[in-house]
Amino acid sequence: MKILVLSPKPPWPPHDGGAVAILRGIEGLALNGAEISLLSMRTEKHGPPAGKEHLSFLHSHETVDVDTRIRPLKMLRNLFLSKEPYDLARFRSDEFARVMRRVIRDGGFDLVHCEGALFAGYLGTIRSETSAPVVLRAHNVEHRIREMMAEQTSGRLRRAYLKNLAGRLRRYETEAAQLFDAIVPISEPDLRWFSDAAPEGKPMWLSETGVTFPGYISEPDEPNVKVGCIGALNWEPNVQGLRWFTEQVWPAVCKAIPAATLNIAGRGAPAMEPYWLRGGNINWLGEADNARQFMASVNVMIAPLFAGSGLRIKIIEAMSIGRPVVATTVAVKGIPAINGQELFIADDASSFSSALINLLKNREMRKSTGEAAVSLVKERYDNTPRTAELLEFYKHLSHGR
Repeated sequence: MKILVLSPKPPWPPHDGGAVAILRGIEGLALNGAEISLLSMRTEKHGPPAGKEHLSFLHSHETVDVDTRIRPLKMLRNLFLSKEPYDLARFRSDEFARVMRRVIRDGGFDLVHCEGALFAGYLGTIRSETSAPVVLRAHNVEHRIREMMAEQTSGRLRRAYLKNLAGRLRRYETEAAQLFDAIVPISEPDLRWFSDAAPEGKPMWLSETGVTFPGYISEPDEPNVKVGCIGALNWEPNVQGLRWFTEQVWPAVCKAIPAATLNIAGRGAPAMEPYWLRGGNINWLGEADNARQFMASVNVMIAPLFAGSGLRIKIIEAMSIGRPVVATTVAVKGIPAINGQELFIADDASSFSSALINLLKNREMRKSTGEAAVSLVKERYDNTPRTAELLEFYKHLSHGR
């Protein structure tokens, strides 16, 4: 089966959850026998294109530079003269459309797989070149994230803008649910939303992002315990959650375990290190070359997130190597883990610090939690069988045209 994948970012290097989700999906489809061609945008956030050795499983891969920088005047024009969400309008590119036409025209594809609702804006162009089914792989329900961000925002103007943006995104995503030929959400909560928004009978398939080679990795044999956090610091929900943790939770942990350190990895840190990342046994490490190695180097991972949708892939990655995770309810939504068994859930500073302190003081608790987490990941998130099921869904969808 020949599949064209359209992506808003290159999948390599897999330094953020979105890139990991794209990489796992296309790699699994290819290993299960599909011929995958990838056309990806490369924005100012991404470095030079990956070498062929990293994406050798692809039949072909092209990238198109797309400028998605926020332009204040364009943002204001969009706010007052358009109903389209500015977050997605920034990804509209005539050059990408031109290259996409050529790739589709020359490819003879059985199916077009779109990584994100922003490609609803390209549906007219896609369908002018092919009659193959066009599928939305939905990483998130974007409007829910903006609604949660608005709830966490104290500034009146910013809260009003986020609510306005959430309303625009809701309308856009509802329309996308009507227009795509099928929808593939990556979490059960998102599947339920799209099922309600789409017409009755719309083909859908839950395809949770998988992991490769899950297996317990022993924690570091060092005298002092380490807490890890990984996530892009140019994504506001990560910044809000991490700031809450460093200000409200971490002081209690340091008081109970003075030698504990908080180690933070991720791309997009501001040029001037914010005050809440300084001191207090906090180490800002920048972008990790290998997320798996970073997670293996700490004793416990945290995910203090109060706005989000989809599946928190870095939590599943941490669980896949046996690292216990302390996270908020929002962060673990869609992961069928039991609180206190495969991970720990806490939504206020007191319960979050208590769970983290208990884990850091109890090596056996960390080991039993980590082993239970690995078992869950092997059963639910093994990438090869998950993508094999998705490929069968795509074959039925294509043959039914």
